[in-house]
Amino acid sequence: MDKTAVEHVALDGLKKYIEDVIEYSEPLADIHNDIFDNKQITEDNHRYAMEHIHDEYERLYSEVQNEIDSFQNQIDELKQMIEEKS
Repeated sequence: MDKTAVEHVALDGLKKYIEDVIEYSEPLADIHNDIFDNKQITEDNHRYAMEHIHDEYERLYSEVQNEIDSFQNQIDELKQMIEEKS
């Protein structure tokens, strides 16, 4: 079967397209994998940062609460001293 010029050009274009897909399929797969890896790393880093922030918040909250309790005790002692002197 003879090919017309249009069919020949179309087939050559498709052949070039298929060759390009094959040639670039591995680099594209690598890029896809890199994007997936980077997304996973970003999610892991975010999770770690949020856990660290939570831990620091809890630590600081505990320290502040201890200071408040200490001040409250000092205030109570001063009140008692004032009441005893009155």
